[in-house]
Amino acid sequence: MSFADGLACDLLACRIVDLSSDIGVHAKGPFETRMDVVEAIDGARILCESMAGTFAPEAAGRLKVEDFPDRAFLRHEMVHASVHAGSHVDAPGHYGPPEDGSRGFISDAPLDAFVGRGIMLDVTGFPGWRVEPQHIKAAVEAGGVDSYDQSIVLIHTERDKAISVEVVEHFLDQGVRVIGTDADGFDGEFAPILRRFLDSGDPSTLWPAHVLGRRRPYYQIERLRNLELLPPTGSVVIAMPVLVEGATAAWTRAVAFVPRSIRTGADGAGKVEA
Repeated sequence: MSFADGLACDLLACRIVDLSSDIGVHAKGPFETRMDVVEAIDGARILCESMAGTFAPEAAGRLKVEDFPDRAFLRHEMVHASVHAGSHVDAPGHYGPPEDGSRGFISDAPLDAFVGRGIMLDVTGFPGWRVEPQHIKAAVEAGGVDSYDQSIVLIHTERDKAISVEVVEHFLDQGVRVIGTDADGFDGEFAPILRRFLDSGDPSTLWPAHVLGRRRPYYQIERLRNLELLPPTGSVVIAMPVLVEGATAAWTRAVAFVPRSIRTGADGAGKVEA
């Protein structure tokens, strides 16, 4: 068996856990997601009346709706959405002007950064609004994590905690390039951020984990789902960003490959079956 065949067999023997949320998750607010649909019946009419002559001038006026099986052509959807809708990857350019002078576009991102050993750190049992270094230390010890080599770190917060700058810097010091969370953003919700700044007048309270990325470039994945179905270690995560030239973020369909020998979730996360 070749290496490629063996790799394919190993992956196909795994459970695939969908870690993604739909772009409709960002449906409300100033960046509303909208999808305009052309049904198949309308598609036949539009093609005949407006488009056929553009593709082939000799077809203008000659192609009829009745020529199509069931009088239907093709259904089509047009999506209008922020690149931060649903599960998405933030590139360094999103955080503000990168200090190294690079563009920081998502199209410049190295693809190998988005395939890695999955490390899931569960911090759901800790109080407070932000994940701090002591929470990560406890989660690492509980999960038996002994290396961050070639890993993608996913932080399970139950969607209600920000990630502190100290935590992000800890992972960057370990060589981690991609960090993910199930929360809507690394710095938490907008309203509390703004209130903290208004109360303190301290500019460092304004999106600190994002601003850090200007001088220490890294990639964030936000709005992940189903992290509770992952073991602390032992999975392979793939979270390729969609190629969008000129953008500083892009959607991702993030997934994890989990060996079936590892039981996860409520029946014993991370335990290896005999």
